[in-house]
Parts: sequence; C-alpha cells; structure tokens
Amino acid sequence: MKTIATIQSNTKVNRYALAAVLAGSLIPTALAQTGAPSKQHFALEEVVVTAQKREENLQNVPIAVTALSADTLEAFRVTQIDDLNGLAPNLRINNQGIQTIPSITIRGITSGVSDNAVDPTIGLYLNGVYIGRSVGAIFDLADIERIEILRGPQGTLFGRNATGGALSLTTAAPTGEFGLKQDISVGNNEAFRTRTNLNFPSMGPLSVKISYLHDENDGTEDNLIAGNTIDLSQRHPDLGVFTYADRLGSREVDAVLLAAQLALGESASADYTFDYTDSHTVAYPTQQLGIKGDTAPLLEVINSLQPVYGGITNLSTERLGAVASATSEQTLEIEGHNLTLHWDINRALNVKTITAYREMEQAPSVHDIAATGGWKFTQNQLVALLAGDAPALLAPRNAPGPDDSFFSLLTVRSNSQRQFSQEVQFTLSTDAYDLVAGAFYFEERSPALSSLGILQPVTHGLVVPSFLDAVFGSGTVDSVSDNDSRAVFAQGTWHASDKLDLTAGLRYTKDRREIELKEVAGGAGQLEPGTYRTDYGKTNYTLVANYALAEDAMAYARIASGFVAGGVMSGIPYDAEELVNYEVGFKSQLMEQRLRVNASAFFMDYTDMQVQSFIGGVQSFDNAGRAEISGMELEVDAMPLEGLLLQGTLGWTDFEYKEFIQGGVDITDEASRPYAPELNARLSAQYDLPLSVFGGSPYFRLDSRYTGDYDFELLESGIKALDELALSEAHWVLDARTGVHDIAIGNTAFSLSLWVKNLLNEDDVIQYGPTVINQTGQYILERTFGADISIVF
Repeated sequence: MKTIATIQSNTKVNRYALAAVLAGSLIPTALAQTGAPSKQHFALEEVVVTAQKREENLQNVPIAVTALSADTLEAFRVTQIDDLNGLAPNLRINNQGIQTIPSITIRGITSGVSDNAVDPTIGLYLNGVYIGRSVGAIFDLADIERIEILRGPQGTLFGRNATGGALSLTTAAPTGEFGLKQDISVGNNEAFRTRTNLNFPSMGPLSVKISYLHDENDGTEDNLIAGNTIDLSQRHPDLGVFTYADRLGSREVDAVLLAAQLALGESASADYTFDYTDSHTVAYPTQQLGIKGDTAPLLEVINSLQPVYGGITNLSTERLGAVASATSEQTLEIEGHNLTLHWDINRALNVKTITAYREMEQAPSVHDIAATGGWKFTQNQLVALLAGDAPALLAPRNAPGPDDSFFSLLTVRSNSQRQFSQEVQFTLSTDAYDLVAGAFYFEERSPALSSLGILQPVTHGLVVPSFLDAVFGSGTVDSVSDNDSRAVFAQGTWHASDKLDLTAGLRYTKDRREIELKEVAGGAGQLEPGTYRTDYGKTNYTLVANYALAEDAMAYARIASGFVAGGVMSGIPYDAEELVNYEVGFKSQLMEQRLRVNASAFFMDYTDMQVQSFIGGVQSFDNAGRAEISGMELEVDAMPLEGLLLQGTLGWTDFEYKEFIQGGVDITDEASRPYAPELNARLSAQYDLPLSVFGGSPYFRLDSRYTGDYDFELLESGIKALDELALSEAHWVLDARTGVHDIAIGNTAFSLSLWVKNLLNEDDVIQYGPTVINQTGQYILERTFGADISIVF
C-alpha cells in the first residue's frame, strides 16, 4: 500500500521498475519457502479456464487472462457487466451515461461506439457466441458460472474483432439434481433485486434449470424537467413523442435464462440455452462544465439569457444535486438461443458445434448528452443572434414560451439487430501435441435510426425542420447494415519436451459489409444516400513458447495479431484497423498452492486505429494512423493464514501516437487517448473468522480499486480552465462487505451480508465527459449500501 501510494504522488517513477520491485519482492521469498514442507493444508482453489477452447488450469495457459468464478463474482457483488470495472489489470468499463452502452477499455484500446455500422474492438462472448453489437451488451447476469477476461489480441481462437481482448461469459449448466437458490437484495435508492435459480431432477438423459432475475432501483437524482415532452415526428414518423423521465439513473430489468442438457449416449451431449432480458433504464445525470468550440460565442450568449427566461443551465464545476435532463426512458429487449453439440469421437478427438441466433431491439429514446435540455430560446431569437440583431433578440414577441426549449445538441437513437452464427471446432489431444481447428460463420442485419439537432430550437414541444438544419448539419440518419463474416482457424501446441511447449495458430477471416443509407443528415457524413459495399480479408497469427521453470512456475513469450473490419458509419467511410502484440509473461503457484503470482509485459504496434470524436457538434469517425502501446500487469493471490485471502492487481499502460492525421492536419503531438488511465490497481482482503455464528461462518471483506487520471477528449480546446475539467482525476474507491454464510437449518443453508459500495463516498470524480460542443461531465456514483440474503434448498 505504501509503495503504490508513493507512486501516485510521483508520476516520474518508472513503472517498469515498480512492477519489477513488486514481483521481485514476492517471488524469491516464495521460491525460498517451497522446499520446506508445511503441516498446513489450506490452499488457493484451482482455476479452470477455456481461453484456448479447451478446459485448462489457468496457470498452464500462456495468455494474460483473469478468471472470475461464480463465488468470486458474488464476493465482488458483480450484478452487471460494468461492475467488472477494475477487477483485472488494465481493464476499465464505463457506461457512456446510457446504461445499455458499455465502453470497455483493455490495455488502452477502447470499444464502445454505439453506431450499428461499427464493430466492437473488444470481443464479447456468451457461452462461446460472439455478441455483435455494443448497444445492449450490458445485459444483466442471470446465472453466470465464470467470466474470463483475455487481454491482448485474440486473433486466432476468438478472432472476431478482438484487437484489444475479449470477455468470455459462461453460464452454469444444469446439475441434474433438485436444487433451489434464492437471492434477495435491498438497498438505498429504493434498490431491490431478486434472483432465483432452480435445478430440476433429471428426467432420464435430460437435465433442466431455469433462472429468473428482477433488478430495480429509483435512480440517483431528480429530473428538474420531468414529465415534459418533445415531439420529433416531423423529423421522422418512427420517432414520435418522448416524455422526460422522473428520476435519472433508474432501472427496471427482468431477465430469464433456461438451460437444458441432453445426454446422447456416453460420448455425446446437446446443450441448449435461452436468455431473455427486458430492460427499462434511464441515463445517468450529466451536467455542463463549460462551453467551448467554434459555437462558443453563440452558446455563451444563450446561456447568459437563461436566468431571464427561467431556463436551467446545469452549468457547474461542482456536483449538482439535481439537473434538468431531456432524457427519456430507454427500452431494450434482448433474446438469444444457443445449441451446442459435443461428441467425443474417441479419447483424443472431440467435435463441438455452436449454433446461435440472437436479436436485440432498442426502442427510440432521447438522451440529453450535452446537458442543455433545460435551456429556453426560440428560433426567432437564434436567427436574430446569427444576424447580430440585438433588438429582435431581446424583443418580448420572440421570447420563449413555457413549452419552448433549446438544445446545443439533441440526440435521438433507435437500433435493432438480428444475428446468426455457426462455429465448428475440432479438438485433438495427444501426448505429443494438442490441436484446435475449426470454421466460423456470422451474419447480421441491423437497422438504425438516429436524429441529430445542432443548435436546435424546440417550439411548443415540437422539433420543426427548417433552413437552419442545413446550416448546422442537423437531420436524420436512417440506415440498414448487412454484414457477414467467414473464418477458418487452427492452433496447435507441440510438447517439445517435458518443459517446453511451442504453439502456432492461424486464422483467415473474410468480412463482407454492406450498408444502405436511406437518409443522411446534412453535414453528418461524406456519402449520399445509396448502398455501399466493402470487403476485407485478413490472416491473423499467434506464436507462443512457454517453458516450465519448476513444477508450479512457467514463463512464456507470445506474438499475436488481430484486426477489426472497416465500413461506413453515418455516411463516413473508414478502413480496418490492425494490431500486433509482443508479450512475455510469468505464472507461478507457490508455497504449497497458497501464493499465486502472474505477471506480464507487453508492447503493441497499433495501425489505422479507428477513432471517434466530436468536432463542432458533428460526429467524426476515421483512421488515425499509428500508435505504440506498452505496459505491464501483475496479479497476486495469497492465503498466508487459513481463512485469510489477499488479492492484488497492478496495471500500467503507456499509449503513444506515432502518426495521427485528422482533416489533413498532423495532430500527433497534441492528441491524447480518451478513457485510458495509465495506472490502475486493486487491493482486496477477505477474512473468514475461525468461529461459528448460528452454525455459519462470519467474514469481513474490503475491496479497493485505484484508477489513474485519464482524458475525456482527443484534443485540447486551448481554453486551459476547460481543458483541465476534461479529465477524470486519479482516485481510490473502497467497497466493504460483512456477513455470515452457510447457516444450516435442516436441509436449508442461509447466507446474510451487509455491503457498502464507495464506502468513503468519493463523489467529486467525473468518470465520463464527452466534449459535444460544450464540455460535459458525469460523476461517479455516490455511496450505495444494502443487505443481501441467500437461501439454498
């Protein structure tokens, strides 16, 4: 703790030296004690992963991967994907204000563009099925058995768009025996959560389980313009009227998971899973920090007039207790089907097929991303302001009425997707070598409709198209994306000796992308309405050498590549991006399995990276040349005493642009990497007391996560005071939990716990703040607390 605190206050410390000191202080001591037998028999649990498409001990896999079991997820109280933030080194997850759109950063590579025409750069998989769209990827976790976080490109085995890494989620299979587990949680902000997992007794060769989840809360802040409406039907008939939500940050989610397993003799089985999520959420509160950009002189005048007309500015560099947000409830439905067939042809050879269909439907919703929904200003006043006509600007006849409003940036979006995928895998294991080979097919159809209003007046609650749309680039984008991807892959490991393994893998991918632009807002893109097609073919590779230093210690070196296809987004064409990763690592399990130390160092060559930005309120998406990313990672788990578990991670990433041309201008030296903290860490401790309370085991747990500072914007505006606000400051967040588990009453076991997240109420940190005409900010969630009860029959 002292070492990490010292580093936070001294940014000039060499982070390579830091990781070396931490690892060096642990490993030699542990190695020195491995020869001395101990009478103690407690040990860390073995962790099994499928990072190489077959079940293996985590410590034998030459990949930087963090595995979180169901018990670990419960200990951290992970209830949805963004709760994984900081649980692995160099992993950051934001929700972009809207709760259903994740922004995932691994090793400085960020995935999370909400447009249906852009593929994520971090692969997300559910039971081996690739999830094609970022929108809706934060589905709630009904019954997860394990989550694996793979860092670095996974271009061979998880080849679909995984330049930064992959998150692989696995749900629990039916047990074939009757079992019922009921979890209930209550908390502040009217939070209530219930989860039921029911296993049925097997019926001959068939085993079935069903899980149900309900999760709701009342949000974090009141909306000062709740109940007001806005009508966008004249923009597009499918948009209609939206009502602003009462509470910001609220949610109501229901999710169902059905799993069935059918034994087909002794050597084959069929697994079917069905998942469904019905989500009703409201974006978190966003406020203005300041006004910048080319339109700043106009907006500063409009902002200054708000006290005269009763408008609400949401403008403050301190956290506001309530804001005026033109944000409606977002409705999202997700449904998925997965049929997986396993066939053990013999002891060495296994065949596996994964057939899946998924669909996602995001209803239209309005989101006040620029935090100006409380402004009052009219179109006549805007025309007068542009003409420099002060008398007309201030004339009472042009003053706004009670239902008039004004947006610096108005955004409305709906999205849907249907995807089908088929994968076939062949796994061969012998004493001399292991081989995984297969083929993959993926297709999707994704219509999307969005409306953009820049300097947008709203008259009597109605958005009326006008000549100003062409001036500022306002309007509607209506598109349909049809994409498919085909791939063949193979990866083999040769056991060259008892200690040395050599691995090589190849994957060839052919992506075909088609987008029909039915309507394009003026100024939003470079292409006219029409149908555009692009094709991309790429061969990616993996080369690994791993060597057993001792019975429980292994070192490895790895080279791997990955790519993400290009396409057309909102009329903006863009190319594919590519990445090559060079990595060395060390894995060890020492002190009679009571200490686990895993470390890695990496260097990545990143070319043609896809970058999204907002310039003058207009969305830009292009390829930004070349960057180099280097870093280190350390994970330590220790059980020095029976019942005491200590865990820690440390990640460092250095992102440096080598070439960045935007709009014909070289901005290499000025550009920064948004949402990519350089330094991050986690420290956790749990102690199970050696005593009994009502027949159960009491415990205490502390989890602390450190996030270094990171930028919100690609380029500084030149206004020092505002640029300093476009930054998330370095901070620690401390969580605590205490309770008693496994209280036995007859055949029933109870577990009770009390928990607090953000115990110290670190509430002055802004975690998300896009620069969209003005500088915005979304603050970290304040302290939440509650109680959990779990009953197992």
